[in-house]
Order: sequence, then structure tokens, then C-alpha cells
Amino acid sequence: MKRGDNTVEKYQDKLQQAEQEKEYVLTYQKKVEIPVEKPVLYEMCQNCDHKAYQQAKERYEHQRNGLEKEYKAKTVGFDVMIKVLWWYAIVTTIFAAMRSEIFLGDFTAFVDTIWNGICRSGKWIVDIGNVLAQVGDRIPNEMLAIIVHWLLFIIVIIGGVGAVGVQTVIVEKKVAKVYQENCWDVISVGIVVISLVMAVYFGDWIKVLVKLNLVALLLLVQAVYVGIRAYVKGCKRARGYY
Repeated sequence: MKRGDNTVEKYQDKLQQAEQEKEYVLTYQKKVEIPVEKPVLYEMCQNCDHKAYQQAKERYEHQRNGLEKEYKAKTVGFDVMIKVLWWYAIVTTIFAAMRSEIFLGDFTAFVDTIWNGICRSGKWIVDIGNVLAQVGDRIPNEMLAIIVHWLLFIIVIIGGVGAVGVQTVIVEKKVAKVYQENCWDVISVGIVVISLVMAVYFGDWIKVLVKLNLVALLLLVQAVYVGIRAYVKGCKRARGYY
């Protein structure tokens, strides 16, 4: 009995010592994670030829490709339908504008104003050319005076027309860039069509409230719209949305 008690106490001491060593290891030893590959289901079979897996994969790929083609076809059809509807709305609105006396009269007046402005600018450039060309008339040699006269006149005309053309191109490029960066979408087309429809079909009521040319009013609406879109997009860029 005494020998048995000694044996039990001996094993209890060893068990207690083992528990202490375990607690020490869990407390002070660094944990290391070992990555373990997760086997794919079909890899659990070492002797099969994976035929079922390949067939399932082929069916999945075929179904996915079919769905992608169907989605693309529906998207293209939807885009074509939207474009056809927009073109229909634009064409019908243009024909209605041609039959509207108020809008047609304002359009003619707007074009006449632009043309008169161009003619006045051209006459102003010609007058400046004639004034500067008179400098050549002071030359005593008649032949040289004529050459200098017309040379100065041509230089002034070409310079004036070139300066106006360059400024027009620069402004057009800037406006096109702003419009393309901020308003190149379907919403802008909708705004153009809706504003044109309002001007054509309700032009007489608008003229009662606003004493302004309808074409000029359309351009003003577009300018305000582009300014609002550019401001909103600029605020979004500043806040990091783009």
C-alpha cells in the first residue's frame, strides 16, 4: 500500500509538472500559423478522371457565355431604342418649329442679328484697312505708293480676319471641352429636347412673360445648365468623388 501511494504521488507530481509546462508554453511561446491547402472536392478522388467535374465546368461556362451574349444583345437593343426615340423627338420638334410662326420669326431675327454683326465687323475691319493703307499714299513714287497701299490693306484684312477666326476657334474649343467634360450624357440631350419643345409649343405664352428672343432664351438656358453642371462636378471633384 505504501509503495502504491508513493507511485500515485509520483505520477501526480509529473502530471502537475506537465500542466505547468503547458501553461508556460501557452503563455510565453510565440504562436505560428501554418497555411494549409484546402483540397478541392474532386481531388479527394485519386483514381477518377474528373470527367464529372469537367462536364459541370463546361455546362457552367456555356451557360455563362449565353447569359453574357443575351445581356449584351439586350443592352445594344435598349441603346438603339433610346437613340431612335431621341431622334424621333428631335425631328418632330424641328418640323413643329418650322411650322411655328413665333419661333420661326425669332429664329430669323436671331440669324439676321448675327449676320448683321458679322457684316458690321467686316466693314469695320475694311475701314481700318483703308485708313492704314493711306499711309502708303504719302510715298512720292506713285507705283511704290500703290503697292504699299494695297499691301497694307491686305495685311490689315488678313490680320483682322485671322485674329477673329483664332479667337472664335479658341472659345469654341473651350466651350466644347467644358461641355464634353461635364455634360456629355443623355441628360444633356434631354434638357436640349425639352427646352426646344417648350420654346416651340409654348412660345406664345413665354413671349408674354419674357420679352426675349426664343433662340437667345434657349442659348441662355443651355449656358445656365452647363454652368450648374460644371459647378456641381467641380464640387464633387474637390470632395474626392472623382
